[in-house]
Amino acid sequence: MSSSLKIVLSVEKDGVPVAGFPFVRRLVVDELQEFAYEQANHGDAVTFSAVPADQLGEIQVLVLRSDKLVTLRLDGQSDAGIVVNAGGLVLLVDADVDAGAGASNAKLNNNSGATATIRGLAGGT
Repeated sequence: MSSSLKIVLSVEKDGVPVAGFPFVRRLVVDELQEFAYEQANHGDAVTFSAVPADQLGEIQVLVLRSDKLVTLRLDGQSDAGIVVNAGGLVLLVDADVDAGAGASNAKLNNNSGATATIRGLAGGT
């Protein structure tokens, strides 16, 4: 069953709206997986765990927040990844994150020294 999402993003500089914003996008995706979980500290910078979006062969939209510093890898990425600071937000809209057979589309490493609370959703096919 399809799910629809509406994303509204406002950006202001010194209290003044930035040209081109607010950004409003409506998406219809085949599957939508919401997640809220705790990820234990890995204790190293090389151990990554899959984000619970395992039913999606392709991620087209990803919203991810963490209360601790984490590193995100997408699409079978094997380099340093994207560092997301505590309280940070990752927003991908109209993306094509497809890691291929046997790989996870989105993985996180928590090397913050404490358990991280991860919240968000992933949508796609």
